[in-house]
Amino acid sequence: MRRLRSPVSVDLCWTLLLAVAILLPLFLGPGTWLLGDMVFVPHQPWKAAWLGLDDSLPRAVPMDALVSLATYVVSGAWLQRILLTGGLLLAGLGTGRVLARHAWYARAAGIALFVWNPWVLERLLIGQWAILLGYLLLPWVALAARRLRTDPRSAWGPAALALAASAVCSPSSGVMAVVVLAVLGLTRDRAGWWRLGVVAVVANLPWLAPTLTATSVHISTDGVFAGFAARAESGAGVLASLLTLGGIWKTSIVPDARGSAALVLLSLLLTLAALAGLRRAVRDEPGEWPRWLLLGAGALVVALVPALPGGSEALEWAAARVPGLALLRDSHRFLAPLGLVLALGAGGAATAVRERVRPGRGALWSVVGLLVVAPVLLLPSLAWGAAGELQRSSYPRSWSDVADLLDEDPGTTVVLPWAGSYRSFAWDHRRAVLDPAPRFFPGEVLIDDRIYLDDVVVPSEDPRVADVGRALGSDDPAGALQALGVRWVLVEEGTGAVAVPDGGVRYDDGGLRLVDLGAPAAGPPTRSKVLVALVTLVDTLFVLLIFNGIRSILRSGSNRRHSVSATAPPTGPGEDRGRRTD
Repeated sequence: MRRLRSPVSVDLCWTLLLAVAILLPLFLGPGTWLLGDMVFVPHQPWKAAWLGLDDSLPRAVPMDALVSLATYVVSGAWLQRILLTGGLLLAGLGTGRVLARHAWYARAAGIALFVWNPWVLERLLIGQWAILLGYLLLPWVALAARRLRTDPRSAWGPAALALAASAVCSPSSGVMAVVVLAVLGLTRDRAGWWRLGVVAVVANLPWLAPTLTATSVHISTDGVFAGFAARAESGAGVLASLLTLGGIWKTSIVPDARGSAALVLLSLLLTLAALAGLRRAVRDEPGEWPRWLLLGAGALVVALVPALPGGSEALEWAAARVPGLALLRDSHRFLAPLGLVLALGAGGAATAVRERVRPGRGALWSVVGLLVVAPVLLLPSLAWGAAGELQRSSYPRSWSDVADLLDEDPGTTVVLPWAGSYRSFAWDHRRAVLDPAPRFFPGEVLIDDRIYLDDVVVPSEDPRVADVGRALGSDDPAGALQALGVRWVLVEEGTGAVAVPDGGVRYDDGGLRLVDLGAPAAGPPTRSKVLVALVTLVDTLFVLLIFNGIRSILRSGSNRRHSVSATAPPTGPGEDRGRRTD
């Protein structure tokens, strides 16, 4: 058997083992994981909304556009497998490269902590796969930052690609990537700050431009910061939860083991070991240690502030005056950079312990091994599809039948029950999942996208939701909906009681009933030509940024190869007569 000598091979094998332990149940049959915000459909039809042209808040722009295009080539089920597996493998390889100066066991410790931790588990169980992908790209952002500081002339290509890929995942991922790149990569050179500003804006323009031009959107901040604040998972407190990369606001998805104060405190020991090893991890990288420490502390503070007494109220007050702060309402997601910091520190801790191994002190090797496997031992719930919580589901045939009918005669569709955007289908194991209808069916599909938390209801950002609600509560719901331009009403049966407006039933089978209200009194809303032109421009700039980044990387790699070739010593016979041969 050929020995694995390449660091990349070792890192890839270790990461693949971790990925298999997490994702293997997804590959053992047909269907997809459908829960929370994780919604993949067999074929996602193209819509202008995927580019932010529907005047709504672009929370999944341009990711939905890329997913839609991809499902013309591969089914949504396989796309889910490719994205999740590829994200984990990229994360492991990237973490290994950040720890490239360290031995295999140090890299393995860092990879394990970065890939296998409560933040990853909780975001997976809440279904936020795109935000998880943004987290998994952070090592590559850090590598681009390190290169930006040491070799600015050739670093902007990788930096642009890292920022663009992160911004594709989600707006919050794009913001986090910019912060990581700035903290780890910028120096006192003002030109670098200006250049980063330009690249960061262009990389985030696909979602930023529609956000700034969505005039009809209203973002409510009343109670949302408290509703989405980090929570203490155990008696150890919220700070201990956050320091161990847990503490998500949705406590219902937190595994029971994390409710044990003893386990959280044991996990805290791993965090303290990683923090102690951080300086050793970057000893060969001058000036990096304070930057990493600042990055980790900043991520912790942002996640912690809403949970402090008076913190959520202060953020609400500020967000009412600075609308962009509403992006921080789920502040726990911004804990992500701390995961990268602790992964780096875990590698440094493993190296520091190994350096203390002497004759008679061989037992320290067991400490090194413990640092490698500790993340898995402390969180077995992440294994095997989050300990069986993630079960595959397949859409009933009725969904495809309705999609074909709507494709033949498109129009605006309202989905009932009109009581929040999450559903609990019998064919999906009765798990709460974001209604797949807007992604599954063609045309404009309206759902009630209010969010129901324990003690607060986050209102919709789309004023049409309130209009539809009033129409459904009127004396003549069918006529009121027609006046709003609605042609179809789709009833998802078995998900709640509902009063169905009068109309012709075009389909009724498999848990779906499609009601035709007739030709609407109002046509579909017209898109602003200015908005279409603006979105076309910013998306073009985004694509040009990516191509320029790729061209820069290829040119830089070619220059390095030519440089190595030009300076290589002669090796042919008779060409090195001055070299000793004894």
